[in-house]
Amino acid sequence: MAKLKIHPVPLFKGVDKFGKPKMTYLHYLGEDVHVCCFTWYIEGAGEKILIDAGASAYTNIARGRPKETVTHIQTIEEGLSKFDLKPADIDTVIITHLHWDHIELAHKYVNARFVVQEKELDAASVPDTDGYVRDYFHNLNFNVVRGDVQITEGVRVILSPGHSAGGQSVAIDTEKGVVIVAGFCCINENFEPDIEIKKRTPFIVPGIHDCVSECQESMKKIIEAADIIIPLHEPEYADITVIP
Repeated sequence: MAKLKIHPVPLFKGVDKFGKPKMTYLHYLGEDVHVCCFTWYIEGAGEKILIDAGASAYTNIARGRPKETVTHIQTIEEGLSKFDLKPADIDTVIITHLHWDHIELAHKYVNARFVVQEKELDAASVPDTDGYVRDYFHNLNFNVVRGDVQITEGVRVILSPGHSAGGQSVAIDTEKGVVIVAGFCCINENFEPDIEIKKRTPFIVPGIHDCVSECQESMKKIIEAADIIIPLHEPEYADITVIP
């Protein structure tokens, strides 16, 4: 088994007052939610791989988010420089899904291929579909896949729809087992709800979803396959430099 490492590259944080049910469907009513937008650098894979292209705090504000609720952390150039990399050095960007905050900065990776599920690209190409900004992924060098696919040694994608039509998660082989970056908008509480909630349900599907039943099946699939789960928007990873 490959012994790869994952480095969170946080770009901006946000807080949504009373908005936690957007992440935790029908749970934590009235609570604030803190989230973070990342890319994730996979170290040791031979080629230089990122999970998601990332987005900017300034675009989030321009899209209507109140300025006081958004905190810029760093640019993608600043984040990658910590690994002596520039966006042009990236070989592969695995796109969990094509919502704007996972694809906005794609144009910076001028030499990369973009791994995306066929179902996701088809859904995102339908005009006026909420959450997708076609200008962000127009004319990218897409590597279109179908279902669970090995990308390189130690890195594979897992079809995990529900939040979006063709979302995918990323499984990485590490010295502590299989780490899966859950490829839909989620935080720790989705996979590890409070004790009282866990008496009723072992996990909580995302509050923003395309299909609840598909979300449930995707989460079960990830839980069964993973030794460690990384929720895609969990802010605690902004303070973690390497996983595991």
